[in-house]
Amino acid sequence: MTAFADDPILAQLCDQTDHLLQSVNELTDDDVHRPSLLPGWTRGHVLSHLARNADGLGNVARSAVTGQVTPMYESAQARDAGIEAGAGRSASELESDVESSAERFLALLADVPPAQLDLEVPSGRGPTIQVATLPWLRLREVVYHHVDLALGYTFADAPQVVLRGGLGECPGRLVDAGPGARIAVTHPDGSVEDVVIGDGARSLAGPAHAVLAWLTGRSDGAGVERVDAPEEALPTLPSWG
Repeated sequence: MTAFADDPILAQLCDQTDHLLQSVNELTDDDVHRPSLLPGWTRGHVLSHLARNADGLGNVARSAVTGQVTPMYESAQARDAGIEAGAGRSASELESDVESSAERFLALLADVPPAQLDLEVPSGRGPTIQVATLPWLRLREVVYHHVDLALGYTFADAPQVVLRGGLGECPGRLVDAGPGARIAVTHPDGSVEDVVIGDGARSLAGPAHAVLAWLTGRSDGAGVERVDAPEEALPTLPSWG
C-alpha cells in the first residue's frame, strides 16, 4: 500500500482539481490576461503558479519515491522567474500546463511509500516540506488560487476541510501582522469554533468562508461582524499569495 492510498485529503484534492480545470477550460486569451484577486498578478500568473507549484511539490514527492532529495524550488528567485515566464501564454497553453502538472503530481503521490512520510525536503525558499503534508499543501493551493481567479468560485464553495485547515493556520501566520481578535466562526455543519489572533482584543463573528476570506486578505471582511464595536471597520489584512 502507498502512503496516501486512503487519505481523505487526497480525494478532496482530486475533486477540487477537477473543479479548477472546469473553470480554466472556459477561459479565453483575453480572460487569462485580466487581473486576478492577487495584487500585481493576472490570471495567467495564478495559473502559471499553480502549474509550477504542482511541479515543485512533485519534487518533494519524487524525493520520497527515489530517495534522492530534490528541493521544491531551486530558489525563491527561480520560483518567481518560472511564474513570470509562463504568465503571458495563451489560455489553451496555460490550461494544458495546469492539467498536465497536476496529473504528474498525483502520479508521484501514488508512489510515495509509507516509510517516507516523515521525510523533510528543502523548499528552496524557507522552511522544509514534510512529505506527509503534501496532499494538504496542494489542496490549499488549488482552492485558494481557484478563488483568486475571480471566476465565481469563492470560499463558500470550498470543502469544510479547507475552511477548518485554513483557519487553523491563520493564528500563526497573523500573530505579528494581524489584529488582535477572538473570532466566533460558524462552520457549514453548524459548529462554532473560536479562532484567536494575537491578544484576542477584538470580538468578531462570522461564517467560516467569510472569516477565511478576510484573514487571508481576499476580502474586506464582508460577512464578518465586529461584535464589540459594530460601528468600527475591520482592519485590512495582507494577502497571502
